[in-house]
Amino acid sequence: MVKKLLVAAAFCSALPVMAADPDNGQELFHEVELERVIRGVEYTDANCYTCHEASYFKRQDRAATTWPKLKAWIEGCNTNLDVGWFPDEAEDVAAYMNREFYKFPVAE
Repeated sequence: MVKKLLVAAAFCSALPVMAADPDNGQELFHEVELERVIRGVEYTDANCYTCHEASYFKRQDRAATTWPKLKAWIEGCNTNLDVGWFPDEAEDVAAYMNREFYKFPVAE
């Protein structure tokens, strides 16, 4: 029995890790609508562009300078604003933003 479990565990650990899905990330990114007060203004439909214009993501002096840092920034927004994405969904959003704006090399 133990041997079968070890074989099954070894097999499962050899399966490829699912890559982030930028198409799903695009959908999630554009579906965000939060009720928030931001800079003194009450919103019922706040989204990523409420705080960040598209040009924000293309700046030369942006804080996210690598793929891991971009993922951390996305997870930070997800957590701090209580967006509600699961970790894999936040990574999908990061993959979408990387595809559209950042173009960082991604090590899988």
